[in-house]
Amino acid sequence: MDLPVTRTAPPREDRPPAWDLRVALGLFVGWILLGRTGPFLELVPGVRAWYPPAALVAAACILWGARALVPIVAAASLLAVLTPTVDDALWQVLVFSVLLKATYWAASRVLEAGGFDCDFSTPYDVARFGFTYLATAGVAALLNTLGMRGATGTLLPDGLVLLRGFWIGDLVAVIALAPALIVTVTWMANVDGSALRAAAARLRRTWSPSAWLQLASVPIALVAAASLAPSVGFFSFALCFLPLGWIALSRGARVAALANVVFSVGTVSLVHGSLGVATKSLEIQAFVAMLAITGLLVGSVADERERAFALLGRSEERYRRLVELLPDPLVVHVDGRVLFANTAAATVLGCPDGAELVGVSLADLATPRSRRAIEDRVRELHAGRSVELTHHTMQRVDGKGTVDLESVSIPFEYQGANAALTVARDVSARVQLEEQLRHAQRMEAVGRLAGGVAHDFNNLLTVIVSYSELIQAQAANDPVLAADVGEIRNAADRAAALTRQLLSFSRRQVLQPAPLDVNAVVSGAEGLLRRLIGPEIEIVSRLDPAAGMVNADRGQLEQVIMNLVVNARDAMPDGGVLTVETALVPATDAPEPARAASTAEQFATIIVRDTGKGMDADTMRRIFDPFFTTKEIGRGTGLGLATVHGIIEQSGGAVSVKSEPGYGSEFRILLPAIPGAVQPVQPSAEPTSYVARGSGRVLLVEDDPAVREGVRRMLGASGYEVVEAADGAAALATLASEADAIEVLLSDVAMPALDGRQLSREVRARWPQLPIVLMSGFADPDAVERDVPGVTVLQKPLEVATLVAAVQGAARRA
Repeated sequence: MDLPVTRTAPPREDRPPAWDLRVALGLFVGWILLGRTGPFLELVPGVRAWYPPAALVAAACILWGARALVPIVAAASLLAVLTPTVDDALWQVLVFSVLLKATYWAASRVLEAGGFDCDFSTPYDVARFGFTYLATAGVAALLNTLGMRGATGTLLPDGLVLLRGFWIGDLVAVIALAPALIVTVTWMANVDGSALRAAAARLRRTWSPSAWLQLASVPIALVAAASLAPSVGFFSFALCFLPLGWIALSRGARVAALANVVFSVGTVSLVHGSLGVATKSLEIQAFVAMLAITGLLVGSVADERERAFALLGRSEERYRRLVELLPDPLVVHVDGRVLFANTAAATVLGCPDGAELVGVSLADLATPRSRRAIEDRVRELHAGRSVELTHHTMQRVDGKGTVDLESVSIPFEYQGANAALTVARDVSARVQLEEQLRHAQRMEAVGRLAGGVAHDFNNLLTVIVSYSELIQAQAANDPVLAADVGEIRNAADRAAALTRQLLSFSRRQVLQPAPLDVNAVVSGAEGLLRRLIGPEIEIVSRLDPAAGMVNADRGQLEQVIMNLVVNARDAMPDGGVLTVETALVPATDAPEPARAASTAEQFATIIVRDTGKGMDADTMRRIFDPFFTTKEIGRGTGLGLATVHGIIEQSGGAVSVKSEPGYGSEFRILLPAIPGAVQPVQPSAEPTSYVARGSGRVLLVEDDPAVREGVRRMLGASGYEVVEAADGAAALATLASEADAIEVLLSDVAMPALDGRQLSREVRARWPQLPIVLMSGFADPDAVERDVPGVTVLQKPLEVATLVAAVQGAARRA
């Protein structure tokens, strides 16, 4: 039954030298030289302690195959002619010589078919080599014995002795000498001159005291064995097993094969000279065979162990590289102290290398809010319980903020201690996005509430403004009444400004975007800004000529700049430096909120930077929340930055902020830049003038009776005839009966059942020439324009001049 081949590593890539004339000549000369050693090792006439040429033919057939037989047979034939030992004819000698060599060639093919490794790198290779040549030497011995029958054709009387001598002699030679020949030839064939010199230099550098002791142990053991032989007998040579085993274990099978030659030759030589060969021949041969096979086996075991260690080292290196290249942080810790951290963990925690985290307590890295959870986690792991997915916040070692992590941990034994393996994932970006989503949801909820409140409030203000204007027109001769009504109107204007702020952060304010030069807007507002901040604060303006143009509402953009400047002023009560800059930023350098808000390739940026108190992380998370303020009661409404955020988002841009306590704050306004050269729209010095008088019939549709009455009075006082409708259905009924008499349709947007948009679409379908003006407390004019193209949208509260101008304009365009 064949033994299974088990290899822990692939064999070496050493190859025998290519076959050429030099190899053939070497084999020819080598056979002749080894054949001449016969007289020294003869036990009985024609039988030697070992037969070195057998080792040569075995090694040659393994290395070069059948072609190696040609020079060997030629050399054997030459020796047979020069030194005849039997009376057989030359042709008989040649036939027997070829048959003998062919048996070794057949043995080499058997080894090759089984995947034999010329380095004797596994015990299996050594065992297969030994068993194969045990049989091969027996066949060769039988052929050799038959070849010595003599001229009479009868077997010699001591034929069995000859058979045993030939068999064991060939076997000992092959086992003791052939491995040394094979490993030496393959090694020399794969080492060129420079490599040989490098190997020699390396050998000199690494030649340790143990190597000198091993070298010295060989002659010491041989001399000691020979000295003890007269008193204890041949078994004194068992001392040779000690240094051979030491060499084989530490140097491997290749060096063991070379040491085998020294010990075998030394043993045979010493025993031949001191004990007498005739009575000890079998013991000598058995001893040399056992010594050689033991050295090869021990050396192959050592090689296999070295390969196992090398494989283990490579496996550990692969595992370490896998762990190091793992994109997620991985930490091994005992009682919460780090034993190992991969590169990802070091990067996330702000260290240049994982080694700097070794010995650091995980609890010390946690933020105060997460420290308790980390300590509880460590106790659970120490008790041998796994910890499921948890979230915690860690402080960066380099002091650059914190990082949010989700991690799982499992306990395991490490170097006899209860350790834990923790794999984490950096979820800071996700946490930030979740916070932005929550903020957006809060803003949306508050915005809906604020928009609804502002709508109702604007309706009330429309009533107040309309009646105050009517009263003021009638109080021209009563200065006291006119002054009182003026105060009412001023209060209404302030209330209207507050509702505009509510609509700004809820992104429902009516904007009038137009191409604007960013630098022109900042320069135009600079005078007002200087009056706002006062003399104790220095203002520095740095305007980039290439800052570009944006599509925005000029008044609202000025409001944004003013709100940011006022916020910076309040952060510097003792004075400081306020810097206003402009720049053109490519999208690749813009913060993520800007890239998410627009697909523009460039962003025009307005930067407002102060040297004030700065803000902590908790304050920064809430600064854009409506009604949030850090100012004392009475000094702020909490709508300034919320208004900035709403206006910029409604304009398709984004706001980013950087701040640290004690180091001031920096706000960046990023708006999509208009590509190419666009002529900016210059603000008009005076608004378009309309005569606040008109004529014609207006259909007024408003569900709020007070607002409807106020608007009716304003239009009536301006010369218009007004037809009222309380809802959309009533308006359609009126138009059905007298559409030709109606010159303009004036309708509220937010109404029950049929709202202003739906009413406008229905009117356009049935009476396409009728001008339409819509009134709204929060509607986006762009959205209304998309729904009903060509309508005019008025923002409540309404003034008489604005209302009459809109009606006149719509009538003229019809």
